Amino acid sequence: MKSVQQQSIHSNQGNHSHQNDDEHFDDIDFKQLFNVLLRNKWQIIALTVAVGLFAGIYAYSITPIYQATATMHLESAQAKVDDLNDVYSDTSASEEYYYTQLEIIRSKPVAKKVVENLNLDKSPLFQIDKAKLLELSPELLTLSEAKLDEHIKQIRYASALGYVQSGLSASPIKQTQLINISFTSQHPEMTPLIANAVSQAYIDNHIQVSLERIEKSATWLNSSLSGLKTKLTTSQEALQAFREQESLVDIGGIKSLAAKEVEKLSAQLLDARQALKTTELVYSLVRQQTSVDELASLPDVLNHPAIKAATEQKRSAETTLETLSLTYGQKHPKIIAAKADVAREQANINKNIQSLEKTIGNDFKKSQQNVAQLQNALQEAKRQYQKLTRLDNQHRDLLQEVETNKELYAAFFNRLKETAELEGFEANVGRIIEEATTPYSPIKPNKKLIIVIAMITAAAAAVGIVLLLEAMNSTIRSVDDVEAKLSKSLLGIVPLIKDKDDSAQFDVSYFNEGNDHSFSESIRTLRTSLLLLNLEDNSKVFSVTSTIPGEGKTAVSTNLAFALAQLDKTLLIDTDMRRPSLAKNFDMDMNTPGLSNVIAKTHALDECIHRDEKSGLDLLPAGQLPPNPQELLASNQFKQMLNELKEKYDRIIIDTAPVQAVSDAMIVARLADSHLYVVKAESTKESMIKRGMKRMTMAGINIDGVVLNQVDLAKARQYQDFTGYYDQYGYAT
Repeated sequence: MKSVQQQSIHSNQGNHSHQNDDEHFDDIDFKQLFNVLLRNKWQIIALTVAVGLFAGIYAYSITPIYQATATMHLESAQAKVDDLNDVYSDTSASEEYYYTQLEIIRSKPVAKKVVENLNLDKSPLFQIDKAKLLELSPELLTLSEAKLDEHIKQIRYASALGYVQSGLSASPIKQTQLINISFTSQHPEMTPLIANAVSQAYIDNHIQVSLERIEKSATWLNSSLSGLKTKLTTSQEALQAFREQESLVDIGGIKSLAAKEVEKLSAQLLDARQALKTTELVYSLVRQQTSVDELASLPDVLNHPAIKAATEQKRSAETTLETLSLTYGQKHPKIIAAKADVAREQANINKNIQSLEKTIGNDFKKSQQNVAQLQNALQEAKRQYQKLTRLDNQHRDLLQEVETNKELYAAFFNRLKETAELEGFEANVGRIIEEATTPYSPIKPNKKLIIVIAMITAAAAAVGIVLLLEAMNSTIRSVDDVEAKLSKSLLGIVPLIKDKDDSAQFDVSYFNEGNDHSFSESIRTLRTSLLLLNLEDNSKVFSVTSTIPGEGKTAVSTNLAFALAQLDKTLLIDTDMRRPSLAKNFDMDMNTPGLSNVIAKTHALDECIHRDEKSGLDLLPAGQLPPNPQELLASNQFKQMLNELKEKYDRIIIDTAPVQAVSDAMIVARLADSHLYVVKAESTKESMIKRGMKRMTMAGINIDGVVLNQVDLAKARQYQDFTGYYDQYGYAT
C-alpha cells in the first residue's frame, strides 16, 4: 500500500496532467511545433533548395517577354461638326468615352492600319516555309502558284494581325486624361515600333473616320436641301393661293372689327331686351286699368315721358297759384287765371293718360321689332366672325408651314456651308506625349520572384508535410508525450547506446564499465526516482514490463538492478518464460537452473541464484523453459518463493514478459510492490501502449511510472525535447 503522501504525489501528478490536457486544447504549443521543425530542418532546407534549383532552371528556360509603352493625351472635347443629332461628334468628358477609345485602340481596324503602315506581314517573323506548309496541308497542292502565293500572303497577314492584337494593351492613368499604350513581345526591337505605330494609327484612324463622316454629312445635306427647297416653295404657293381665293389682305384687322361688331350688337341687344321688358310691363298694366285716376296712380304711367312732362307743368302752375294766394284773394283775376292754368294742366294730364295706352302699345311693338332686328344682326355678325376665325386658322397653318420650312431650309443650308468649310479639318482626338523606347530588360519572367515564390511555397509545403507527419506520428518521443498522451509520470529516460558504426547496441557492462557517462547517470536517476517514489512504504519488489518485445525492458531492468546493487542487496529475476534473456546476457548456459527449477522443486533456491561478481548482483534466470509458463507463475510455489526472497533481499527486480504478447506480466505484477513500464522512444505506437496499460489497469495493477528507453541524446539536445531534464542531472552535454 502506498502512503497518503505518495497518493498525494500521484494525485498532484494526475491533476498536472489534466491541466496540461486543458492547456493543450486551449493553447497551441508553439515550442513543440518549433522543435518539430528544428528536428526536420535539413529535410525542409533540402526540399526548399531543390525546388529553388528547379524553379531557377525553369525561370531561365522561359523565353523573356519585353514591353514598350507610349503615353498619349486623349482630348476630352472636340469641335462639333453637327448640332442636329451629334452624329458627327462622339467626344464626351464621361468615363464611357475614355473606355470606348481604349477599345478602339485595341480594335482590329487600328491593328490592320499598324500592319499596313509597318508592312509587318512582310517581316521575317512571319515568314512561311512553302514546302513545310504543303507538307502539313496537302490539299493546297491543287492550287495554282498564284493562288498558293495569295493564300500564303493571307496567312502571313493574319499572323501579323494576331501578333499585334495579342501583344497590345491600353490602360488609363487615373485622375488624368493620359493613357498608356503598351506592346509586349519576345522581340524587344519590335515593341517600341508597334506601340508608337498604334498611337499614330489611332489618331489617323480617328481623322479618317471624321473626314468620312463629314463627306457623308455633306452628301446627305445636299440631298436633303433639295427636298426642303421644294417643300418650302410648295408651302409658299399654297399660302398665296389661299389669300387670293379668300381675298385676304389683313385678316387680323378684319377679324378684330368683326369681334368688336359682335360685342357692340350684343350690348345693344341686351339694352333692347331690357327696354322691351319695361314697355311690355307698362303696356300690360295700362291695358288692365279703366279709370284715369287709377292709371294716374301707377308709377310706370307717372314715369312715362309724356305724363311726366305734363305733371311738371301742373306742379309749376300749382306753385304759381300758391304764391299768388298769399297776396290776392280768391276772386282776384290773377288767382282765377292761375286756377285756370292748373285745371288746364290737369286736363292735359288726363288727356295724355287717356291717349297713353295707344302710345305705349306703339312703343311695345317698336321694342319688339328692335329686339328682333338686333337678334338677326347679332347672328349674322357671329357667323361672319366664325368664318373669319376659320380663315385665320387656315392662314396661320399655312403661314406656320412656310416659316418652319424656311427655318429648316436655313439650318440645313448653314450646316452645308459649315460642312464644306470642315472638309479640310483634322479632328484633334489626341497627341502623343511620350514615345515608346526600346526596352533593355524583360518584364517577365521575373526570375527572382519565381525562385522566391517557388522556395517559399516549397518551404511552406515542407513545413506542412512535416507537421502532418508529426500529427500522424503516434509514437512517444518526449516527456510531454508521456504526460499528454499516456497520462503517466516519467520516472526516467535511458539514452540510446551506439557503437562506432552508429548502430544501436546494448551490453550489460555499460553501466559499470561503459564510457558513456550519460547512460550510467540516467540509470542512477531512474534509481533515485524509483526509491523516492517508494520511500515511505519501503517497497522491495519491482516489476518491469513493456508493450511488445524489443523495447529494452530487459536492459532497463538489468541496469536498474546494477544501480540498486550498489546500495542494497538486490536480486534480478527473469520471469519471461517464453523468451528468456538473462542467462544469455550474463554468459550463462540457457539450461542453467533457475526460476522454473525452483518452482518445480527440481533444485533448491540457493542452487538457482547466481552472483555477478563484478557488480555484486544476484541473478535468478528463467531456468528450463516449461510447457505451461502461466500456470507456473500463478502457482503458490512462486508466491511462496517470492515471499522467501523478500526476507533475504532489500530489492528485487522482476523482468516480466511484454503485456501485449502474453498475460504472464499481469500474473507476476500482482505480486510486485511497484510497477515500471518501459517504452521505446519513437518506436512503439501510442495506441498499442495504451492497450497494454489498459490491460494492466483492468487487472488491478497501478503503473507507477514510465521509463522512456533508447532516447537519442544527440537529437534530444539539439531539438531541446528534454531541456532541463538533462541539465538537472548534469548529463545533457
